[in-house]
Amino acid sequence: MLDLIDDANEQGHSTCYSEDLFSIAIWQTKSFYDLYEQDSPIFIPWEVRERIASIFGRLSRWQDIDLPWPSAFDVQVNQGSKENAPSIAWAHKQTKQDKAHTVACLVFPSIRSAGYLPVTVASCTENLWFIGDHQNYYSFFRWLITDTSKNPSEMEAFALSAFPLIDFAPGVFNGIKSMSKSYREIVRPLTKHLGVLSDHGKRIFSGSWSNASAEFGSLGVDLSDENGNTKGNNEARKERTININGMDIIFWWHSKLEPNKDRIHFYPDRIPTGGRLLVGIFCYHLQT
Repeated sequence: MLDLIDDANEQGHSTCYSEDLFSIAIWQTKSFYDLYEQDSPIFIPWEVRERIASIFGRLSRWQDIDLPWPSAFDVQVNQGSKENAPSIAWAHKQTKQDKAHTVACLVFPSIRSAGYLPVTVASCTENLWFIGDHQNYYSFFRWLITDTSKNPSEMEAFALSAFPLIDFAPGVFNGIKSMSKSYREIVRPLTKHLGVLSDHGKRIFSGSWSNASAEFGSLGVDLSDENGNTKGNNEARKERTININGMDIIFWWHSKLEPNKDRIHFYPDRIPTGGRLLVGIFCYHLQT
């Protein structure tokens, strides 16, 4: 959980907690701070305590944030039993108010189910994200892209959090406007392709590249390297070349949202030496 909070803060997202977090009973009758006592049934190492103090010392309590409070704190998650959960009720209220500013809940997956789950408060049901690990975290931001973003700029704002193992060339998201469909029509396949490249690109391109097309195909993404004729065409080479920090990079590899149009051109060559996959071009189609 501390790793997830650090990631969110480093990526420019806000995180908050309930003022009750450290005072409610979490182990038998003991609060979190009671577990610091010498006779505690659970030992919390000093480095973890110091990290907790550092992180929560920088966070806001949601009670101090100028946003609407819920009218009730009793919640029902995923049609389970009713429970008193003020922070989930608060997240439910924010989501109900404005889905473009959805609040996700960080949870321990050993205690609470993770994923996109229905939550009912005062007979009103909204789906909320419960994030228990990094994959849930990525899925939440991919959902924000597919279900709430309105244009490529908003997609770019979430890209670091949604696709953490991809680097993007400067200005690359503007190319989405040249694709065959409007942004809202094309955002789901775009997000799927980028998600698969982020989740599996490092593993697949660390192996034999001759198997890459088949492996990505099994994951529902059609991609390939350019053929020899295209690589021998000077105009085609020029269209696929971008100068980044003084280095010319040629983006031969590409995924195909449709067989004959809408391409994501990327550069996997840095992966075998520990680098990340680089996306350089979104386009309708380049010269062959």
